[in-house]
Amino acid sequence: MKTNKIFKNILSLLTLGSIIFSCNKPSEGPKTEEEAIQNTIANIKRIVFTKAKNSTTATNPNTATPAYAALFVKKTPAVTYADLATEFPAVIQGDTVIKVTVPFDKTLNISTAATLKATITLNKKPGENVYLGDTKLADSTVPFDYEISTQLVHAELKKIGGVSQVLEIKRKDKDGKVLIKKSFKVVFIHDTPSDNAIIGQDDFKFTVADSGINAKASFRTTTIAANSIVKAHYAAANTASNSPNDGTEAKPFEFELRKGQTGKDSESDDSKYGELKTAGVGNTDYFKADALILPNGAYIEVGDTACSSSTATCNNVNPITGVKTGGTTSTTTTDLKCHSSTAGTKTEYKFTVVAQDGMTKKYYKLTINADAPTS
Repeated sequence: MKTNKIFKNILSLLTLGSIIFSCNKPSEGPKTEEEAIQNTIANIKRIVFTKAKNSTTATNPNTATPAYAALFVKKTPAVTYADLATEFPAVIQGDTVIKVTVPFDKTLNISTAATLKATITLNKKPGENVYLGDTKLADSTVPFDYEISTQLVHAELKKIGGVSQVLEIKRKDKDGKVLIKKSFKVVFIHDTPSDNAIIGQDDFKFTVADSGINAKASFRTTTIAANSIVKAHYAAANTASNSPNDGTEAKPFEFELRKGQTGKDSESDDSKYGELKTAGVGNTDYFKADALILPNGAYIEVGDTACSSSTATCNNVNPITGVKTGGTTSTTTTDLKCHSSTAGTKTEYKFTVVAQDGMTKKYYKLTINADAPTS
C-alpha cells in the first residue's frame, strides 16, 4: 500500500511539471526578420495617381502633366482632358513591389525627371515617428499625397527591369535614429505593345463643317448639317472573292469618297448613293479625316511624293490633318483635295498605319472622286 502511495505522488509531480512546462513555453512569434517588420510597420495598401493632382493648374485644371498623360495609351482621335481617366492605380505585387505600367510608346522621352503625385493609403495606422522617405506620416489611415520623381524614356521603360526607385517606410526614435524600416520598389515599365494596324471599315470619318475644310457643300446630301459625320466608303476590292486587297504595299486597303448618284441629293444613305456631290469635288474643296479612328497607340507615316495637276497619286499627305510633309496647318484649306484643275478627277492618297509596336504596318489608299455607286 505504501508503494502505491509513493507511485501516486510521483505521478502527481510529473503531471504538475508538465503543466508548468506547457504554461511557460514561449509563444511562437515571427519566424523571420521580414515578418517582424511586417508586424511592426504599416504596409502600403493602395497607391493611385489622380488627374486632379497631376494637372497643370491645381485650382482650375485643364491640362494633364506630360507624365500623367504618359500613363495612358495614345488614341486617335486624341482624348480630351475632360475624357481622360480620372485616376491610374498602380499594381502592388507581393509585399514590396509597386508596378506602374506605362503604355508602349516609341516617342516617349521625358528625360528630365518629372513629378507624379501619388495618393497612398496604408493598411493600418503607422504609429508615432514613422516616415516615408523624409516625410513624417500622421498616425492615421487617411490617404496622403507623396511626390515621386522619375524619368519616362522609352529606351529604359522597355528593358526587363524598367525604371525603378526605392521607397522606405521607417520608424525612428526620438533622436532620429532609424529603428526599423521596410523598403518598396516602385517600377515603371512598358506593357506589351499591340500589333494592330487595321482601320475599321466604318472608322475613316470626316466631321462636316458649314464652310472651309469638310464643307457641307462638298457632300451629296443637301440636308447634311455641320458637326455630322461622313464615312469614307470601304472599297469593294478589299473584300473581293478573288485576290482582295490585303494591306500590303502592292495591294493597299482602299477607302473612297465617291461621287454621288444623280438625283439622290435628298437621300441620307451614303453607303448606297455616294458621299460627294454628284459632279465630284475640285481643287478648292478641302478635306481632312479629323474623326478617323486608329488602333490604340498606332500612328500614320507618309512619304514625300507630292500630288499635282499632272500627278494623281501621292503619298505625302497625312489624311487626319490634311497637311502634306513640310506643310503648314490652316483653318480654311488643306492639301487633301482633288489636285486636278478639272473637278471630279480622281486623286489617290497613299499612307501607312504603323501599329503601337512600331514594326507592324498596313498600307492604305484614300481615293477622292471615286466612281459613283451604280446600284
